[in-house]
Amino acid sequence: MQLVISSPSKNALDLSEIRARVAFFLNRKDYLSCMRVSRDWFYDFAPPVWHTIDFAKDATAFSKVTPEILDKYGSFISEALNTSSAEHLQLLQHSKVDSLKTIKSQLVHSCMHHLMLSDTFRRSQGSLQSLEIQANPPNPDTPAEQRRHGQHFLLAMDAISSPVPLSPPGTGGLRILKLSYISITRETFSGFLKRCPGLQELNLHRVLLLNHRPSISLFTGSRLRHLVASLAQVWEVDPNDTSAPSLLVHFPLLEKWHMPSITKPSNTSLTAIRQEVSQRCPFLKDILFDKDSDTASYLFAKTFQGLKSCTLPALAISSTVLGIVTHRNSLTSVSVMKTTDAFVHFASTLQWLYMIPKLCQHLQVLDLGSFYWNIDEVEGTEWACTGLQELRVGFYGLDAPQDIDGCLKKLCITRRSGGAVVIRPLEMNTIITRVIQHLLQFKELRTVCLGTKDYYLPHSSA
Repeated sequence: MQLVISSPSKNALDLSEIRARVAFFLNRKDYLSCMRVSRDWFYDFAPPVWHTIDFAKDATAFSKVTPEILDKYGSFISEALNTSSAEHLQLLQHSKVDSLKTIKSQLVHSCMHHLMLSDTFRRSQGSLQSLEIQANPPNPDTPAEQRRHGQHFLLAMDAISSPVPLSPPGTGGLRILKLSYISITRETFSGFLKRCPGLQELNLHRVLLLNHRPSISLFTGSRLRHLVASLAQVWEVDPNDTSAPSLLVHFPLLEKWHMPSITKPSNTSLTAIRQEVSQRCPFLKDILFDKDSDTASYLFAKTFQGLKSCTLPALAISSTVLGIVTHRNSLTSVSVMKTTDAFVHFASTLQWLYMIPKLCQHLQVLDLGSFYWNIDEVEGTEWACTGLQELRVGFYGLDAPQDIDGCLKKLCITRRSGGAVVIRPLEMNTIITRVIQHLLQFKELRTVCLGTKDYYLPHSSA
């Protein structure tokens, strides 16, 4: 007879992966209790407690933390938010605070604050992934007033942009950089990009790039893919030198451009912008407009080439329809955001929205999540986008969450059965049945939101 020794069953909470999932639902008091259970539990539940230090909320409490406590917990701190004084930054100078991934700092008029920010940034360069520096708007809030105080902001960024490389190529490093109301030299900005080879997203708001010197070559090899900056920010970079090149000279691999404002720059023509975009950004395929204007219509229709994705405010639909027609053979994703102004032209906006799936035959994603369609209008329009994969839109008459849930459950059952589910006569013309019949024609459809949340559909067996 062979003796079989059965090992005791393992408790689920002995698994680190399970504890990590459980931790998601706990409050701070529970975290502290769990940290005391064992050494293994300590390392699973301590990080959420110390992950984020928000100095707008925690400055007083954090100032009472002793060096001995930071010896034990400092390495768990990943985010330092709203640092607005040299004292805040000094609290992060402990040697164990060595894993900062995010720094958000409010720049103030203090040389000590600038130097402490620079030092914190250098010490965290091995782990830092996101950096946000924001200065207070000038008073009055005008570009002229900002230029008058530019030297103040210049000091901080010059200190941060030291000759020391921030991250060697291929090692990760800074991924996201956000600057607001900062003034720096063009040379410093160019050098900063060169020392951040892993930068993926750059967000600029009212950043003045001063003192352009043609004798100094600018860095034109950035691998940046995502730019958030207004049209004027990109072109009116140096108000004292109209010959300074636009920011696009730095970003030859740009793929996505989010324009919060599209006011035409005063120092260049739309024709010149069109030519430069075509020359500098051959890979630009994704645009996002926050506002409507004649400039946006021109850019959409005549400047960008072969767009794959666009996000537009609802108010811009009627004025940018020419752009949608221009890119109908390349667009694979269209998103429309409802704004307050959209309600003024709500009826005409809806009519244009009905046209998008009819025009764009390669569309895979259609996101109209804030709008409701009339099923009569939808059924009367033949959609060209037979390969649609994601759809977000509401339907009038299908408003209650339980009705939406029931509609999508029936859609799933029907797709699994290849469309063979028998529909009762009383259900034939209901809104639920009509929506299901419309969606069944899109065999590639995987994600649907009808006004509540995303539902993931099974593959169609038809």
